[in-house]
Amino acid sequence: MIRRIACLLLLWTAMLTGVCAQKQDCPINGQIQRLWRNPTPDYRMKTWWFFGYERTTDEGITADVEALKAAGFGGVVYYDQQHAKDASALGAEDAFSPDWWHHLRFAAADAKRCGLTFELNISNGYCAGGRWIDAAHAMQRVAAAEIMVEKGSDGQWLTTGGDLVIQGRDGYVKDIALIAMPCRDDAKMRHITASYNAQGKGRNGAMQGPLAAPSGVFTGYGFSPLPDIGTLQVSYDSIVWRDVVSLQPMYRSQGGYFVRTNAFPATEGRYWRVNYTGEARLKDWHVGSDAKLDRWEERAALHSDFAEDDATPPYGAEETVDPRKSIVCLSPSEAQIANPLSIMPSHSDCTKWRILRLAAVITGAKSKHGRQNLSGYECDKLSEEAANLHWDSYIQVLLDSLPAKAVTGITMDSHEGGSQNWTPKMMEEFYQHQGYDLAPYLPVLAGYVVESVEKTEKVLYDYRQTIATLIQEKYFGTFQHRAADQGLTFTAQAIGNALCITGDAISVKQVVDKPQGEFWTYQQQGAYDIKDCSSAAHLYGKPVASAEAMTDCEYKDTPLRLHRVANMAFSMGAQEFVVCATPHIPQAHVSQPYIAGREYAINRSNPLWRQMEPVWQQAARSMVMLRQGKAAPDVLVFLGDDVPIKTIASRLPDGIDHLDWDVCTGDALKNRIKVHDGCITTPDGVTYRALLIADKAHVSSNTRELIDNIRAAGIPVLSSGKEIIRPLQFVEGGTSVVHTHRRTNNEEIFYLANIEDTTIHVTFRLQASPKKIQVWNNMTGRRHSLKAHSDGTFSLSLQPCESVFLICRGTPQK
Repeated sequence: MIRRIACLLLLWTAMLTGVCAQKQDCPINGQIQRLWRNPTPDYRMKTWWFFGYERTTDEGITADVEALKAAGFGGVVYYDQQHAKDASALGAEDAFSPDWWHHLRFAAADAKRCGLTFELNISNGYCAGGRWIDAAHAMQRVAAAEIMVEKGSDGQWLTTGGDLVIQGRDGYVKDIALIAMPCRDDAKMRHITASYNAQGKGRNGAMQGPLAAPSGVFTGYGFSPLPDIGTLQVSYDSIVWRDVVSLQPMYRSQGGYFVRTNAFPATEGRYWRVNYTGEARLKDWHVGSDAKLDRWEERAALHSDFAEDDATPPYGAEETVDPRKSIVCLSPSEAQIANPLSIMPSHSDCTKWRILRLAAVITGAKSKHGRQNLSGYECDKLSEEAANLHWDSYIQVLLDSLPAKAVTGITMDSHEGGSQNWTPKMMEEFYQHQGYDLAPYLPVLAGYVVESVEKTEKVLYDYRQTIATLIQEKYFGTFQHRAADQGLTFTAQAIGNALCITGDAISVKQVVDKPQGEFWTYQQQGAYDIKDCSSAAHLYGKPVASAEAMTDCEYKDTPLRLHRVANMAFSMGAQEFVVCATPHIPQAHVSQPYIAGREYAINRSNPLWRQMEPVWQQAARSMVMLRQGKAAPDVLVFLGDDVPIKTIASRLPDGIDHLDWDVCTGDALKNRIKVHDGCITTPDGVTYRALLIADKAHVSSNTRELIDNIRAAGIPVLSSGKEIIRPLQFVEGGTSVVHTHRRTNNEEIFYLANIEDTTIHVTFRLQASPKKIQVWNNMTGRRHSLKAHSDGTFSLSLQPCESVFLICRGTPQK
């Protein structure tokens, strides 16, 4: 008995430390093998459990949780999300009603009875808003209006055109500044501003998947390039026309701002027209004489799109706004708005001025698909006060009303509420984060070129960086602190693949316990949102990279399709699956597939429900092994410094196929990596053998210095991965295999998966040159040894969508 207890203590110590001095004590060979064969709930699938489409019943809740438990799921996330035209007509109760409270408590208790973890979605619907969010705490943007002012013959200032009227939703108009700027009118035009009929799918919402080779042309699931709108033309006589600037299409985006300015060199003419070359038309447009930054709406974060080369003409000093001569009146009074001439100077050599009014208005973004009685504005994503208001008004109310320890975590969906570029404390926040006063440069928020094109670009770059920092610190950071204070795990799609707000989709994930990406069932080639998430986990020391999994699985989707898309996600670094979604079915017994407004087919009414169980079992085994040791990527790909930013397939370096790679932005280069022992290394021991630079990556001067230091330390800094030696080298059959690589103190672990619907035969070589390896089969739970051929290669057959782990023991290779 004493010997048995001693052995158990040794085994437990080895499992805690992850270190194994002798082969028989190695966790990979002992406890982990048993865990892999029979994963515990921590390694099982979870699901978003959708409520609110119709009535909720106790018997339906019990049938739901028992079916999930029997199928091999480990947890649920209670989430009010519905897609009914009129949920109340189908019997859905109001949130916070007695029936709603009863069913919430019953769901929590019944999940616990069945051994399922119970988490809460952070909002009723998505993403973080409700009826408690007033205009002052809602998402805001900057609006502008202006008048022209001219000095009369009597020396008095007179208005000559325009108005300062700004209208906001719910009457919310919070003035930021009145700005008087000297100007001159030389009858030359310098920009066109147009309101667009947006079409197609926007680049910010198009999820990125793998490409055979980078093309330089943007691609994405559901994205189709649209033809140009046409060309702005000018004429002196309306007979002979000359081209001025091409007008590109504008794509739809969530919460989009569909106004765009195109700048062009100063141009004279009497007549102006748009020569349309396709069916698309502008809603309205006008030309202006002011020097404006090209596509300034994107640079000022009114609209979120990825940075392209600047097309602003090289304006001269006489064409731009001189901040030394401008008059800035911050937070003007009602009297000053009513009489803007009161801010004009009594003496000035310039006889023509412009008065610009800037004010904050709400964007109008509202929470979606929750219970209608709680629907309201999305909270301000740049404000700690707004985030706390949302938490206290919804999540804290639920937590205070449920039994202690009934809830294990809080989950947050992706942000899909559009962009915002203002918060009440923006002036103070900008100064704190950038070290200079924004006031002299406020006209840049209306597109004006202040001082120079270069200076204006720099100020707006700093402005976008401030927004990205506030999203991280005040929004996700606040929710993380509140969850931690309650002893809860916070899982968040920070910010989410639909990057319709100006942020950094990689570095922002450092502030949450468990970063989450997403992949949809139709994306059979995989989704790089998972790559962004797992990269953040590796760089910032997060133990688990989660995934919203198999979104919108339909009843036509076979288990084989689910295996394939799961394999792709695991190969990109996912370590946890949370299915989107399982709808609550009120009936205890169902005879046909249940549709809750749209198909969420991973539920007990699916005719293939029992046939899907091997998918969940294989996924659970993958999750067990993919959480052992540390990630062992080959290279780190630098995407850039500017925001918004996420992985874009067309900009990735070539030669990264069959490499295991992570992505990063400037934050990680500055704060998370160092060079050690010939590798780029994180504080948590993840190493990279080279740094690759993505195409069109914006590199700030500070980041350029960091990259130069990495190069000077002997680390390859490359634009291609073709010359990188692969730890796993495919000789035959590799085009049908995806993989990822992990490392423990004593083992190299490779995950290999067949993504074809047919059996394939693979021949490969490992850089460590072992004589034999162990193969652990995720589907069968069996393991066997594989010996090397005389040339050092190994051969392996993989069934359709089958996945295995290769365990190579010995001294791990860097």
